[in-house]
Amino acid sequence: MKPLSLDRRNFLQSALAAGVALAETGAAETRRGITSTSLIRIGLIGSDGHRDVLLGSIPHVPNVQWSAYAKAKPDEDASWVPRQFPASRETRVYADYHEMLEKEPLEVVGVCLPLFQNAEASIQAARRGIHVLSEKPAAITPEDLTRLEREVRESGVRYSIMLNMRAMPIFQAARQAVRQGAIGEPILLSSQKSYKWGSSRPWYYGKRETYGGTIPWIGVHAIDYMRWVSGKEYSQVAAFHGNKAHPQTPGCEDYAALLFRLSEGGTATCHLDFLRPETAPTHGDDRLRIAGSEGVLEATEVGNRVNLISSKGAVGDLPLPPAVDFFTTFIAELRGEGAHLLSQADAFAITRICLKARDAADRGQWVTL
Repeated sequence: MKPLSLDRRNFLQSALAAGVALAETGAAETRRGITSTSLIRIGLIGSDGHRDVLLGSIPHVPNVQWSAYAKAKPDEDASWVPRQFPASRETRVYADYHEMLEKEPLEVVGVCLPLFQNAEASIQAARRGIHVLSEKPAAITPEDLTRLEREVRESGVRYSIMLNMRAMPIFQAARQAVRQGAIGEPILLSSQKSYKWGSSRPWYYGKRETYGGTIPWIGVHAIDYMRWVSGKEYSQVAAFHGNKAHPQTPGCEDYAALLFRLSEGGTATCHLDFLRPETAPTHGDDRLRIAGSEGVLEATEVGNRVNLISSKGAVGDLPLPPAVDFFTTFIAELRGEGAHLLSQADAFAITRICLKARDAADRGQWVTL
């Protein structure tokens, strides 16, 4: 294979310029400012999902402190908290998040509850003027999403969800290549998320009312990175989903397939599953392929590669930029020092797309987005 001829300096300069552009739009969204030297006190509500998006990053961000933890339910065993770095003597544990929000002078709260509870906890934090980084999806019903969006807008806090796959070097590199025009106009997008089921799944996977659906929970990542990398919007969606291999959790679809029509022409497909064998070398297998008018780009998590074939002469694996820390960009935006990787508008828009895609699968009909 020919060595890659895409200019590395131009590639990195383009990435930097894109970051500056994002910073200009992101900073304008945040109306509750925090200075670069002020202490940011973090509260965490629950520990389901990706709590490490916060806890794993706090030690690397100056003047950020994990101040409090609120249990997901009063009888939860929270003995792990004092042993969990970056906990300290100042990290207090509460049996109820309402009490924590009332008593603790927090700047930011992370919300990692069972999926059906995240929207209400985020609303309560926003009402108290606390910035929120929540597990995705933002809500599992359209009604809760509308309530949450209204409360966030009226409070002026910064709200985001944990779509931290945007921070992965493969998707950072793929996005910059598309922005540079390496494949021309994106026309056909396809994505995959395949996970192991594991020994068990949490109790709330058992019912749609508490789980919310695999499309909003797992599919949101792939639906987001297709949209984010390509720069294309969806106009319609059709989908199928079901449970074939895990009848013990009937509320959790273990497979799903989606077809989107792009607003400017072209299509996007996405397939999701909890069917990856336990013998597989990695828990997940995430992929993205974009075929454009002048080339094809493929990003794969397994192997950590982005391969480009372009009529413009660039052939081979793209250089990967340094890793970006999702939580650090959230704090940087609050301090007016940069842009978070996910705009507030996108946090709500992608959730709404996923809920409508789930509706399309339930109804067996095309749904307009």
